Amino acid sequence: MKKEYDIFISYRRDGGESTAKILRDKLTELGYSVFFDVESLRSGDFNTRLYSVIEECDDVLVVLSPGALDRCINEDDWVRLEIEHALEKGKNIVPVMLRGFTFPEKLPESIDGLRYKNGLESNYQFFDAFIEKLQEFLTAKPSNAGILTPFMSRKRKNRLPMLIAGALVLLLIAFLLFRAFSSEKPYPSTEDELNLTGRFTYYVQTNLMQLEAAAGYMDEAYRECETYLKHFNDSSEGSVLAALSNARLLIYGMDNESAAMPEDLRVELQDSPFSAADAEAMHDYLLLFCDSSIDDLYYMEYIVSKDTYMDLEVREEILESYRDIMDEELRYMGYCINEMFLPVENEEAISSFKYDFLSELYYIPLRASEWNDSKKALESAQESSMTAIMKSDERIKLTIGEGNMEVMQQKAELAEQYMELGMSAEEAEARVDHIVGQADMIAAAEAELADTKQKLEEKYAEAREKYAPLDTDDPDTLWGKMMRFITLGMYDEAADCVHMLREKTRDTDPWAEEYTAAMINFLNNVAETGIDYGLMVVGYDPSGPEHEQYKIGDVIISINGGICRNYEEYQACREQIPEGEGYQAVVLRSKDDGSGELEQKELSIPGDAPRVQLRDIKENPES
Repeated sequence: MKKEYDIFISYRRDGGESTAKILRDKLTELGYSVFFDVESLRSGDFNTRLYSVIEECDDVLVVLSPGALDRCINEDDWVRLEIEHALEKGKNIVPVMLRGFTFPEKLPESIDGLRYKNGLESNYQFFDAFIEKLQEFLTAKPSNAGILTPFMSRKRKNRLPMLIAGALVLLLIAFLLFRAFSSEKPYPSTEDELNLTGRFTYYVQTNLMQLEAAAGYMDEAYRECETYLKHFNDSSEGSVLAALSNARLLIYGMDNESAAMPEDLRVELQDSPFSAADAEAMHDYLLLFCDSSIDDLYYMEYIVSKDTYMDLEVREEILESYRDIMDEELRYMGYCINEMFLPVENEEAISSFKYDFLSELYYIPLRASEWNDSKKALESAQESSMTAIMKSDERIKLTIGEGNMEVMQQKAELAEQYMELGMSAEEAEARVDHIVGQADMIAAAEAELADTKQKLEEKYAEAREKYAPLDTDDPDTLWGKMMRFITLGMYDEAADCVHMLREKTRDTDPWAEEYTAAMINFLNNVAETGIDYGLMVVGYDPSGPEHEQYKIGDVIISINGGICRNYEEYQACREQIPEGEGYQAVVLRSKDDGSGELEQKELSIPGDAPRVQLRDIKENPES
């Protein structure tokens, strides 16, 4: 039987899904058959399907995002099970390590072999080179490779010229036909093509605006540093350090996820002249730029410190090199954007983008007057920018020293880890500053982080044991356990409670099937929406008509602009509304396109609307 897949991608949804999707798209474009599942579907008998696909594939890519292996201590963890099965079947396993990933000191014996597999670090700045390198690690061959091999392997050399001549004639005919049709209908021409180009352009603009904002914060910080170094005064050090900290907080606070590519757009791009993988990589470049900028702002603290051994002239040269790097990175992005729009032949479709939007950008040097229609020239320009970036980076390393740069990067990574553990950006900054004041920063930080993580794991393990859903639990108990897990941020465990609740109530509650499915979808989208609170509509008034605005499974998060994290806040908002008067409610609801994504909808609820049954999603911390 012909096999269906060449490559299996294993990943952790929180942190690795975006990269996994990009790898799937790019490898598919290259002709590989790639299996990429949705982690949230990994349950029940689905494991049989996963195992059979792993056995079928030649290669298994394991996307290792920060902390991806931490949950592998659990025997039923899906990432662990996939790696175990791949190792057991002797598959060619290629770890793809994302920025910030490190192997845990201890792994379960069954998957410890993963740390010894040859892998590579994901690199979005040199994405094409990364993909080329990745292909060297693969044993599978793309299905479109070696089309001429059967002809060349046959020793019938007298037929080769005829085959080539025939192919050239066919190519000539195809080219003439293409010219005849394409001259009449340049892309985009149909309504669907114009709509797709418009949505793609909006996605690009959204990411460019975020990039422009981050560059503005960096520019302001660099200006502060330049002024400080030019008029060097010890008393001004506090002011410039505060400016650097403020720039970091502003970049930390950016809502970059709002610029992520919608799933339906990614699907539509698959069958278009645009590259879906390159387009999605643009958003990852934005995230990388912001992460790198935060690192650079920490380096600036070292440069401006009165205790730094370098003289002022050298510091100013280093600062200039950092500016050069940022300018080249933005120039590189401009070239990439230009290249992504090369498939557009109908100039009117992007005229507003080229002549209106681009002219408003200050930091990104991309203008209509400099637009280039040569792919080769753009690739050459991108290469030149990357070369300039690497030269400036090397110049900085030689001046500052690898050790000092490593310390500054560790400060940035420590702050990120503290935020992942629940601290605000300000709290993380303060905590890092406290640790830096100790004699051995790294040892102190590692000890504290390890202690914090251990306490969290103990807390989670205790919760799993204490609140595990049981066959003997009634529906109210299961809902309560689900709320407890959500409060603790344990969304997979909360989903287990919902699955059991569905089985308990599907025959007795007419709306159970609908709202439990909505709850599972809500939990799967927490990482994207950032919302794990609200009130879910779980039923209508049995004695009245169905509600015309609220749907079963809607999650109410706001009433007349007031946030509704729980029923108490919902009641407080409703009490402000005069009796019989309507109000505006904002709900989270699944999109109609079947993507499973949630969107916010504003509903106008009339004052005489029938009642609905509501349930809290998350525990009230004050109750």
